[in-house]
Amino acid sequence: MKRGKRLILPLLGTLILTSLFSCGVDRWPEYYPETGRDIWIDSVMRQEYLWYRDMPSPAAPDYFQKPEAFLKKAVASMDNGFSKIDSLLDEPIPSYGFDYTLYKVLDNDTAYNALISYVVPGSPAEEAGLQRGHWIMMMNGDYITKKVESELLQGSTRQLQIGVYKEVVGEDGEVTGGVVPIGETTMPASRSLADKPVHRFEIIPWNGKKVGYLMYNEFKAGPTTDSQAYNDDLRRAFRDFQTGGVNEFVLDLRYNTGGSLDCAQLLCTMLAPADKMNQLLALLRYNDKRVEENQDLTFNPELIQSGANLNLSTVYVLTTNATRGVAEMVINCLNPYMKVVLIGTKTAGEYVATKPFVHPTDRFILNLVVCNVYNAEEKSDYATGFKPTYEYNEDSYLSTYLPFGNTNETLLNAALKIMSGITDK
Repeated sequence: MKRGKRLILPLLGTLILTSLFSCGVDRWPEYYPETGRDIWIDSVMRQEYLWYRDMPSPAAPDYFQKPEAFLKKAVASMDNGFSKIDSLLDEPIPSYGFDYTLYKVLDNDTAYNALISYVVPGSPAEEAGLQRGHWIMMMNGDYITKKVESELLQGSTRQLQIGVYKEVVGEDGEVTGGVVPIGETTMPASRSLADKPVHRFEIIPWNGKKVGYLMYNEFKAGPTTDSQAYNDDLRRAFRDFQTGGVNEFVLDLRYNTGGSLDCAQLLCTMLAPADKMNQLLALLRYNDKRVEENQDLTFNPELIQSGANLNLSTVYVLTTNATRGVAEMVINCLNPYMKVVLIGTKTAGEYVATKPFVHPTDRFILNLVVCNVYNAEEKSDYATGFKPTYEYNEDSYLSTYLPFGNTNETLLNAALKIMSGITDK
């Protein structure tokens, strides 16, 4: 494949050089600082991109754009935002460490309450006592508006008024709900945070069953300083599940946007029936310039190490439209071997795998679609997302919008009832 690179790059250089000569004057050194990033993106895509044959072919590519703008025009029509440009940061941007959704305050056109959906462990938000299901009603004594919304993300110490959602049954039997204040708290200043993929795991006794619950946020093996630290967290959780006698399992992927296929291979190996070890899990198929990279993944027991295989026949997976990429591939690749029950809302439909390419001098990463991932039945037919077996939109159940692992929380409660044969749908 090195020969292929030598054939492509000189031709590309010839095209560019032709456009950068004027009246016999070589203006290449002058323009390269403005064009070099886009030229690099173009050259990588024409070698690595799964759909390189379907890239638009303008007569004279515009290499003077910002990388994001150039990529948007360079991708194939079937690339539904899968390929993207990300910044390369030395450390995460300072944050308070929580996610939220804004809801308008009744009888006030400009004011909002912020429903907290996620809190990073060890964050300023957690230190302030914030939990999923809490509402931020006021900030520093004022209502939240679009003008000051950015102050929810990062900044100095904030004084917050916190509320919870309450439902009241009136004399006429009609149920009404609203956010009521429960107190105030001080949130420390924002700082750089690193969230871990294993957000929460526990064993839940339920109707004679022992249910393993795992809230898993990202398929990432570990930080730069310890490449297996996060995988070891996952192995530790599964060892505890096995020791605790888990015989049912709820995998919470509702906010999981993907990551490493190696981590997915580990997770699937620990979930799958024991008699499926060493059988085919997934087929990775690259473009015709990269056929030597094609590979087959198996349920590999050597990956388990200090973890454990739970020998399950069924797994209940909690999903939302944020569930995408490798998280969807886990669903697809487990389907031929076990019953996969989806609970929540339709997934995103990112049915291909991407690979990061770091620019050699500028601080950005080109995350590029490089291969199709098929399951053992050679299927990868979820471009519109996986439709849940049981549909529940957590945003429609504000009274049970509770912390992860709470057995009354909407999606987890639905899973527990479904596995017990109790459904209201």
